[in-house]
Amino acid sequence: MKTWALGLTLAATFILSACGGPRAFTRGEYGDPNEISMLDDKWNQNDMQLVAKKMIGSMEGWIDGRAVEKPVVILEVPRNRTSEHIDMQALYDHVKTALIQSGKFTFLDKTARQEIAEEYEYQGSGYVREDEAQGPGNQRGARYMMGGVITSTIQQVGSQKVVYYKATFELTDIATTEIVWTDHKEITKHFKKQSIGF
Repeated sequence: MKTWALGLTLAATFILSACGGPRAFTRGEYGDPNEISMLDDKWNQNDMQLVAKKMIGSMEGWIDGRAVEKPVVILEVPRNRTSEHIDMQALYDHVKTALIQSGKFTFLDKTARQEIAEEYEYQGSGYVREDEAQGPGNQRGARYMMGGVITSTIQQVGSQKVVYYKATFELTDIATTEIVWTDHKEITKHFKKQSIGF
């Protein structure tokens, strides 16, 4: 009798854990990164692509309308003023890559300065051939600084929820501190809670 009761308890425990416990994702497939998908009410890759597309087109339009040399740009620290985690660096990289590939902008790598300075020291130490050694004095100077900020507001009434994002980018002339270009992209997403029935 005790053995039968123990077996029944173990079987019930197994069934409950299989139904209610966390399940691993065991099967997947590739999807189109440009396909709109909203699995939850958070910032996602589609939002990033919408913002990047707007900023890239706007900046290219700005440079096309001016008879100026190829701008040399450096990125400022990204600003996320929302209540959720947003990978601002990924957004910056998306915009930067497209603008470099357009051939209309030059970007400088601010984050690599320390490593480059150490490489100068090594190459000037005598270990590297003199005709190939690189040293200080030839770096480009940035004329413009590009920055961006994302803000958000959330409205929720009953089962209805509206999430609003605003991404603003700007290009500042380092010599004069004049904002020579700015644009923004607004995104509004509507959500509704699903009722749970048994």
